[in-house]
Amino acid sequence: MTTKKAIDGALGVIGTAGLAGITIIAPNALQGLTVLLRKTPVRGSNQQRILTELKRQGLVHIIQDDEEFTYTLTPAGVHRLQRVMIDNISIPTPAKWDKKWRLVTFDVPVRYSKERAYFTSRLQGSGFAMLQKSMWVHPFPCFDQVEQIAGYYNVLRYCTLMEVSLLDELSTRRLAKHFAHLL
Repeated sequence: MTTKKAIDGALGVIGTAGLAGITIIAPNALQGLTVLLRKTPVRGSNQQRILTELKRQGLVHIIQDDEEFTYTLTPAGVHRLQRVMIDNISIPTPAKWDKKWRLVTFDVPVRYSKERAYFTSRLQGSGFAMLQKSMWVHPFPCFDQVEQIAGYYNVLRYCTLMEVSLLDELSTRRLAKHFAHLL
């Protein structure tokens, strides 16, 4: 396991416990981290490196009170955890297609062009097909995932999500060809 993945895993464990943090009773911070990472394949000196990196990158606060260590995410840690969670979003493939298309349209202002570019890149990476410049289509239920992604990039208020059962013939053929491996 790479250090980056181990750090992301540690952030996930701390974040799952809640942003208020997680308290562990241990004689030192490294042993506390060992308890946190007990379900991951990180061992020995890698744990020391992870602890060092978590503190160096300013991703966690570690507060010691006697033999209790409290690990809390910093704002930078929360942001990185959110990014990891967004990167791990996937759209499940149902056993049978319901013959409906999910359309995502948006009109993001120019001042948010960077966010729009990230958002469209993430849609494309999630398997969406571009029907028009700001109209993306997917054959499976995906509104929850799209709302999370759009919310992360702060463009949700500019998006419209639709479920459509009928499209023009040319668009339907184009989409059926694009998604042939899934349908």
